[in-house]
Amino acid sequence: MALSATAAPNPQDPTAAGHAVNQAADTSTNSTAADLATALGPTGMLLLFALAVFAGYVLSLSLHPNAKCNRCKGMGRHRGSLFNYATRPCTSCKGRGTHPRMGRKVLFKQP
Repeated sequence: MALSATAAPNPQDPTAAGHAVNQAADTSTNSTAADLATALGPTGMLLLFALAVFAGYVLSLSLHPNAKCNRCKGMGRHRGSLFNYATRPCTSCKGRGTHPRMGRKVLFKQP
C-alpha cells in the first residue's frame, strides 16, 4: 500500500479572516449604548445599575455621614411631657442631635 501525500483542506479562508478583523475594528469604534446593552444582556445591565446606585450611596455617605436624630428631631434636647419648659439632653444622641448613618457604620467602620 502506498501512501500519497495530499494536502489537507484549509478550514479557514484567508479572506474571511481578514473580513472578521475589519468588522471587529468597525464595531469597536461605532459602539452605542444599545450595542452595549445588547452585549451585557439584562443581568449585566441590572448589575451595572446596582453598581451605579451603590457608588452614589457611598458618595452620599462621604458627603453626609450623619443623620438627624429621630427622637429629639435634631435639637439635641428632650422636652418634658408634663412640664414643657423642662429640657434634658437627648439620651439617644447624647445631646448632639445627630446619629451616624447605618452605611457609615458598616462600610467605613466608624462609630
